[in-house]
Amino acid sequence: MSVPDITYSREMGLTHEDFWRLLPRAMGEYPYTTNGTTVNATLNNGRLAITLGPTQERRIALLRLPYSVVSFKFSGVEEDIQQAFKTHFDLHFQRGGG
Repeated sequence: MSVPDITYSREMGLTHEDFWRLLPRAMGEYPYTTNGTTVNATLNNGRLAITLGPTQERRIALLRLPYSVVSFKFSGVEEDIQQAFKTHFDLHFQRGGG
């Protein structure tokens, strides 16, 4: 049975420096390589490409918040593996608050 490709993008409140600093832990056990602003990884029998868009700035009155659009493309990765990866990845990019 063929696993469909899944692609999505989202805004993440971070700079490129933040992304590259947090990436190794966020990737967990999965081997990866980088090429410019793209991360390529092997997830079990499938592939994942993460593309980091340019850092942008959201302004709210005098407050300036950096963000980047991050795109994910899962190819041949089963849904349960995708979900486990996303949960782990998101955990390492969470910001504290309270």
